Amino acid sequence: MYSFYVILKRDFINLALNPVLLLTNTVFPLLLVLVLGYLSNGVYSGEAMNGYDYYGVTIMVYTAVNVSMTAANSFLERTLKSSNLRTLYSPIPRAFVYLSKITATVLFCGLSMLITLAVLNWGMGIHLGGVDIGYVAALLLLLMLMSAALGVWLCCLFKSEEASNKLLSMINNVLALLGGLFFQLDGLGETVAKVSYFSPVKWVSEAIFRIIYDHDPALFATAAVVMLGATALLLLGCKLTFKTEDYV
Repeated sequence: MYSFYVILKRDFINLALNPVLLLTNTVFPLLLVLVLGYLSNGVYSGEAMNGYDYYGVTIMVYTAVNVSMTAANSFLERTLKSSNLRTLYSPIPRAFVYLSKITATVLFCGLSMLITLAVLNWGMGIHLGGVDIGYVAALLLLLMLMSAALGVWLCCLFKSEEASNKLLSMINNVLALLGGLFFQLDGLGETVAKVSYFSPVKWVSEAIFRIIYDHDPALFATAAVVMLGATALLLLGCKLTFKTEDYV
């Protein structure tokens, strides 16, 4: 396990030293919440929720979905090729390679998310659950885990960061659209509403809104099982498609 820790530490440092990824996972979500919250504050004018509250949740969920692209960067980014070669020639289980990428991505993006949540909740007064904010953070972390596994699996499948990112951009937006992050789909009919539940994002966003505004964590377990089940399938996909000779 010491060798896994060494690889994990290196992968985490590579992510933490990337200024673009730092801004994407911290400053950018905050700016989006501020801008979209200000522009829509008259739309969500009820006592329970305003524009800042609504986009505080949806932007954080959308940021968690896009963790897959950070994972893809960690897995196949060109500047990491030399260090990846050293890892591949080391006498370690080959699963350590992709597992360390997934774990490092979740740790890096998870810490960034916790900082952002703290700023939104306590610094900006946005309603993110109060005493129940732990449930919200846990669901976002599980969504990040699934998303990171998705990003790494597509890298194993296509052996190209560019191809993986192009497909991930489309997949992430479709998942977000079905999850109701851009607008609610309930008004489009019963069929569309049912289809939306094929998106894991729908389960997470629905559970978070219920936790925050109804103080009802009943959907938490279901959403967590959906995330963990999807993650397990994606990890199996990584195991079946990862080949060290294609990694570099």
